[in-house]
Amino acid sequence: MQLLKNYFISIVLATSSSAVFAEKIDTLNIPQVEGELTLDGKLDEAIWDSAEKVTLDYETRPGENTPAPVKTTAYIAQNGSSLLVAFVAEDPEPQKLHYSYRDRDTAWGDDQVGFKVDTFNDSRKAYNFFVNPVGIQSDSIEDDVSLSEDTSWNGIWYSAAEITETGYTVEIELPFKVLRFPDDKGVKTWGIDFVRFYPRGFMHRFALSPQERDVNCYVCQIDKAQGFENIESGRNLELTPYIAAQDSEVRNPPTEPDWQGEGVDWDAGMDLRWGITDSSMLNATINPDFSQVETDAAQLDVNTQFSLFYSEKRPFFLEGAEYFRTPFTLLHTRTIADPDFGAKYIGKSDEHSYGILASRDQQTSFLIPGSLGSSFATLQNSDGSNMESDVFAARYAYDLGEKSQIGGMVTHRGGEGYSNSVAAIDGKYSITDVDELRYEIMYSDSENPEQLQQEFGLAPTSSGLGYRINYSHNGRNWDVFATHIDFDEDFRTDLGYKPQVGYDRQALGVKRRWFGDQSQGDFFADYSIQVKGERVTEYTDQKLWDLATVTLNANGKYRSGFNLIGNVSYEFYQNNWLPQQYYSHTGSFYPDNALQIGYNIDWGDSVDYRHARAADFTEYGIFASWQVNAHWSFRGEWQFTDFKVDQGQLFEADIFNFDTRYQFNNYSYLKLVLRYTDVDFNAPLYSNPSQVSKETIVNRQILYGYKWNPRTVFYLGYSDNGFEDDTVNRFEKTGKTFFSKFSYAFQL
Repeated sequence: MQLLKNYFISIVLATSSSAVFAEKIDTLNIPQVEGELTLDGKLDEAIWDSAEKVTLDYETRPGENTPAPVKTTAYIAQNGSSLLVAFVAEDPEPQKLHYSYRDRDTAWGDDQVGFKVDTFNDSRKAYNFFVNPVGIQSDSIEDDVSLSEDTSWNGIWYSAAEITETGYTVEIELPFKVLRFPDDKGVKTWGIDFVRFYPRGFMHRFALSPQERDVNCYVCQIDKAQGFENIESGRNLELTPYIAAQDSEVRNPPTEPDWQGEGVDWDAGMDLRWGITDSSMLNATINPDFSQVETDAAQLDVNTQFSLFYSEKRPFFLEGAEYFRTPFTLLHTRTIADPDFGAKYIGKSDEHSYGILASRDQQTSFLIPGSLGSSFATLQNSDGSNMESDVFAARYAYDLGEKSQIGGMVTHRGGEGYSNSVAAIDGKYSITDVDELRYEIMYSDSENPEQLQQEFGLAPTSSGLGYRINYSHNGRNWDVFATHIDFDEDFRTDLGYKPQVGYDRQALGVKRRWFGDQSQGDFFADYSIQVKGERVTEYTDQKLWDLATVTLNANGKYRSGFNLIGNVSYEFYQNNWLPQQYYSHTGSFYPDNALQIGYNIDWGDSVDYRHARAADFTEYGIFASWQVNAHWSFRGEWQFTDFKVDQGQLFEADIFNFDTRYQFNNYSYLKLVLRYTDVDFNAPLYSNPSQVSKETIVNRQILYGYKWNPRTVFYLGYSDNGFEDDTVNRFEKTGKTFFSKFSYAFQL
């Protein structure tokens, strides 16, 4: 541990120096213009004559800063309250344009044009705004520090597009109140790039800014835009009241012929978004609507050691989620199940960024992690009711030098006789343009009520330490990484997602990458081979796992991607050493721009974790996504698993996820969802005498939605579910719900 402390201190001290950085890039001058803009996609207003004009001359993918084969022109100006951007996307074969009417943020495979803007000019984060040829919007936040892109972020901005005889044109009006930027009144410098996606065999990417593949960041390479004198985000106050109605009925027991319910449950509340300054935002809610409109995809939850992860989909928690992101997920807001209020404050000032979240949850549920598996706990009061708990999280980060950062995070969850607190420090130190060091150290302290002591054998109080140190080299042709992770057996993050603790993990890997030459007709744009080894040791010093992996990967024409993985491992589980060899192959391609087909095949040795015995498995599946026409789409996925032990087949499972959607226009749609899981168990091979031999679960949903913008929405839907197993004689429908919701965003 002393070695860890010395190493950690040396890392923190090292971050005070600046990293090696890329060459200087160009600066655009953004003019302020006057006049009316009618958003119709035609570009016939006089303001475009005064705008800064640029062309997207580089193909950055699959080409490597080669000349773009088609012409794209972008225009940019500002009028004091909004950023104005327009595109003329020329196409020698406009009949091959690929586009569709669909929900926002789902058009990433279409022809698109857009721009990226780094409003703090810190070369770390950028807002992304894109529009397809029929005006469907996509937006996100790109983060070079976490190497991630958050497509769940949604701003309210305006756009229009028009398909022409020579391609398509787009106009965008982006109110400054959507953005966060420094409060100073003088000339501002922002990072900016203009981008076009062009799906023709390959997914071509054209841009204003070239991308060097030997620089391990993207936002740090984009051009600069100068101007924006005296712009303000305005009062930026948004009130979004909502009203929701739900009529749910159940049958308990399932064979009961009559449905039980309490009639229509009405609910109403208010969300507030207030831009207190140009660089900070307050979100608050009264009686928040934390309902989840769309159904999670079915996952197989048989023979798993650790709890499954489900992504957050609720709007309040998605707003500003990037401010709370850490290498390990210390805040996973899906653990906040039923809050009665919520408040969040996020902001950035110079090198400082921060976020604070507070809520009160009427249900207290979280993971109990372990070295070999995890469990799920829901705390109850002495009268059997759910225990309420206070929830708090805060994150602070400080930018160091050109591309380095250090940050801290605290979380707390507490109720009567129960608490869990976590404190953490993390950071990134850029050694060169392609070499970096990342670290995180975490400490948890828990007070465990009698229920946890009895159900899980926990001590009245517990505490634990965890840390991670990672070095990586990510260059054009070579990637190298080395990782060391260590968690005490009593570490726990009840607001996060960390299902495994009590282990030490060491991993080392190297990857070699090659690039094709499309001018020579090469099928593959890039292909690579990676070799990785890792060892996991339990806190008792018992070795748990040795693993060696070889991965082959290739991406090519027809937007194809193929992956082949071979693994050799030795796993220790409940006093048994279990040698394993297992393999995985996945692939997907677009035989036509409107149709994607994919598959997976997995096979080899495994472990029956319930009975600690060797097993083997075969798993395969297919999926297809078909855009029938500009309005109608299908997506289907089927997955089959055959799991065997020496005595015979233990279980086989079929999972089917199906969605079809008809998008009437840019705003309204009708969607049908089906989730189906069917598992056949060989009950005599299970130690549990009450093991069922068959289990079928079905969930269905039909949903109409009208989404004028991300927060002005109307939903009307119906869902039901049911099951069949040995305890009933037939398939029994056990629940049904009619629901509706309306919300309207007042921008004041």
